[in-house]
Amino acid sequence: MDFFDCIESRKSSRAFLPKDVDKATLERVLKAANRSPSYMNSQPWEIFVVAGDKKTILAQRLFEQAISEIAPAPDLPFVKEWPKAVEERVRKTRLDRFKALGTDPEDKEAIQKSYLRNFRFFDAPCVIFVGMEGGLTSWSVFDLGLFVHGLLLCLRAEGLGCCPQAMPAAYPDILREELDIPNTLCLVLAVSVGYPDLDAPINRYRTMRRDPNEFVRWHDL
Repeated sequence: MDFFDCIESRKSSRAFLPKDVDKATLERVLKAANRSPSYMNSQPWEIFVVAGDKKTILAQRLFEQAISEIAPAPDLPFVKEWPKAVEERVRKTRLDRFKALGTDPEDKEAIQKSYLRNFRFFDAPCVIFVGMEGGLTSWSVFDLGLFVHGLLLCLRAEGLGCCPQAMPAAYPDILREELDIPNTLCLVLAVSVGYPDLDAPINRYRTMRRDPNEFVRWHDL
């Protein structure tokens, strides 16, 4: 696949085929993503790959926690307030996604059902959790972003679909217990992985992007 095509065709998948992803493919993808740059070559990423029965158990526990209305307690706090321009883009994406699903944004039951699918990893056969040592700074969070972007592109190059998700990391105590993760690690996000169901309406939806002229400032060019 052409590199630019890989970048431009990548999108988040939220519906997957009931087909497993083999370990060799994931190993190849993770080895390539490991070439991602990091501050002082610190390579802060710690990775936990979950599939099979363990994924099913984990998804059920997270789902039960979510429906119990226990407040999320992520290691990396969620955003509480966006700058106005960013808030407008976030709101538009939310409304456009509901439109693609044929969901009324005022239908609270449907919205809740959609929200809870996060905790089942959108029925993906595999999920990859990304974390780092808790004492690291925002520079290492930036490095994790570089790693995850490389991971997403490698998965796309393999013909796989994926979705980076914040919500499955909202209950880190469950993840630590089920995956034997030490308390010293900060769990940042999950990436659901599988073969995308291209017929699913949600997978035909693509988010908008800003025109580069809105955010690029040229000097002496």
